[in-house]
This record gives sequence, C-alpha cells and structure tokens, in this order.
Amino acid sequence: MNIRLEQACDYRKVEELTREAFWNVYRPGCTEHFVLNQFRSNSDFIPELDLVMEEDGKIIGHIMFSRAELVLDDGTRCPSWTFGPISIHPDYKRKGYGLKLLNYALEKAREMGIGFLCMEGNINFYKHAGFGLASKMGIHYHDEPRDAEVPYFLAQELIPGWLKSNGIEEATYCPPKGYFIADEKPEAFTAYEATFPKKDKLQLPGQLSYEGIMENKVILLRPWRESDAETLFKWASDPEVGPRAGWPPHKSVEESLEIITTIFNNDSTWAIVLKQTDEVIGAIGYGPSCDCQLPAREGEPLIGYWIAKPYWNQGMCTEALKLMIEHIKATTCIMSVISGHFIDNPASGRVMEKCDFVATGETCIDPSQYQGADRPIRVLRLEIER
Repeated sequence: MNIRLEQACDYRKVEELTREAFWNVYRPGCTEHFVLNQFRSNSDFIPELDLVMEEDGKIIGHIMFSRAELVLDDGTRCPSWTFGPISIHPDYKRKGYGLKLLNYALEKAREMGIGFLCMEGNINFYKHAGFGLASKMGIHYHDEPRDAEVPYFLAQELIPGWLKSNGIEEATYCPPKGYFIADEKPEAFTAYEATFPKKDKLQLPGQLSYEGIMENKVILLRPWRESDAETLFKWASDPEVGPRAGWPPHKSVEESLEIITTIFNNDSTWAIVLKQTDEVIGAIGYGPSCDCQLPAREGEPLIGYWIAKPYWNQGMCTEALKLMIEHIKATTCIMSVISGHFIDNPASGRVMEKCDFVATGETCIDPSQYQGADRPIRVLRLEIER
C-alpha cells in the first residue's frame, strides 16, 4: 500500500474511482466526481492534502481537503477546514483501507497546522478516527436548527484546545460553496456525466432522498405515524401477541399512541405494512441491547419484531427481517446483531434461522408480566457480511 500526492495524470482515474465509490450511495447516481473535477481549481482546495492510495500500482483510494469557515455569534468569520469526498474503490471497501487513508491524511493536516475539522458522515465509521458530534463542541450546522444534535455533522480538534485558543465557544459551520457546484451548474454537470459509461440510477435505503421506506412485492417497512394508533391497538391488545414477543398487551388506543410517539419515534423502528391493503400488520426494528438481559457484545444492537395473529405462519416476519438486514448493511457499519426467542415460541426462531441467524445458547429473564416465572430464551446472532 502506498499513499502519495495526486498528479495531473491521475485526474480522470480518480474521478472514475470517485464515481464508482459514491454511485447510488447518497442519492440516485452521484455528483462527487464532478465536485472533485471542479474543485481542483477552487481557491479553497488544498493541493498538499490531495492524496491517492495505491495497492499493487492501482489507485484504490482518494481524499481531498478544503478550507471552510466558522461564523461566530457576532458575525466574525474564523477559518476552519473540512475534507471529502473520501473514496475507496468498492472492491476494497470494508477492509480497513479507508481508515488507513484517513488517519494518514489527518496526521499530514495536523503537521500543516490545521487545528479543527468539520465534516458530514456516519459517526459509526468516523468515530474510529477521533470524530464526534460537532454539537457537543458548540459547533452548529448551517442548515439545521441551532439547538439540533445533528447525527451526521461531526468535528474533531486535530490540535487539542484549538477552539479555546482561538476564542471560539460557539459557532456555525459554513461548508465550502464549491461542494454544491452540481446544483449551481446542472447543464455543465449533465455534460460532464455524459462522458462516463452509463449506469443505472437507483433509489435505495440510506440515500438523502430516501423517505425511510423499504419494500418488496408483498410488504413495505415505513416509519410509524400517529394515525396508526387504532390499528396498533387492535393488534397489540391481543393477549396472544405481545407476551410471545416479550411485552404486555396494550390496554388502550392512548397507550398505543404514546408508544408510537415515544418508543417507535426513531429512525430504526418501522411499521410492517401489507402492500395489498396498505394496513399495518406488525412492527420491526433494532436498538441498543444494554438492557435486554441477553449476552450481547459491546455496542451490538438488539433486533425485535412481531406480527399480528391473522398473519402468523405466512412468511411476513421473514420478509420484513430480510428487508431490515439489507437496510442495516446499506446504511450502517454494524458488524453483528443479536436477538432471541422464548423457547415456547419456536416460530420466531425459524424466522431468524431463515435469515441466517445462528443459535449461541440459552438464557432466562424474569419479567414481572409473567408472574415471576422464568422463561428460557434461545439466543441467536447474525454476523453481518458485506
């Protein structure tokens, strides 16, 4: 592996690499290769941090850095920096190359005196390079409410104490204008894109334009709505449904509504909807496993699901679980998930086994809704393959 400065003779190869790396990731198609093409002549571009990674003489990665700005509450503008796009060829993703390239580039930036970086990305990956939520550092994103904790807006002090030494307690981040060049020059982008081989543009989970819906020919998964409360109560009040999954039956529509607005109000829980009737027939999701009493690994999410009794033994849960697993693969860096089923509910275990979960043993919990009687649980885990 070799990391070096990009040269003019590399430009087209790097743009092709960038296009391959970002195609259908954040939107149908991508624009990152055009941003790179235009940005090399931008005054904010930092050529000393325009780096390519090679493996066996082949360019497999690229990263670029840019100047940006922080705007203080009194209007004062302070220098800041950012980076991206960072590209790894699809054949080399999830093998540690991206982190190696990023860490190398960050060290070079630190040596140049770059003290503070803001960027937009997945914290599950970038936390391994020292990034955290920018809002925790008093830095706000220009396009979100000031008090919002924006999960994709990250920052890092490359030089410890840089913010304090520059008198910055709170500020708003303004990304480089050159990042929006494809929107500003749509005709130029269309002409540029036409010079590349044609590729299918697809709308996929995890894209910025994606509305949180996953579907196949039979069902779809979508975010819960307050208008689903009556349907949720109809199914969740059934005494044969909740206890099989580990929760007590709902007692009122008001309780079902409260669960929708609290427990279900996140981006990792979905209503299972039968496409033929557009009716909600169950729920599925994943979340922290810290309180689940199962032998989970550190940070390993717990998955859960249930289906209304009229739809038992029809494969609906299996279809929903497959959709969610594909969503996890496409949108997260999660390496494994854990779940379990009560021994007296073997159908749930068959659902997981059809989705390649592997049994790891048994355990017990003692929830009060089961009158203090221990109920053995069979534990299963899925290793996420990418």
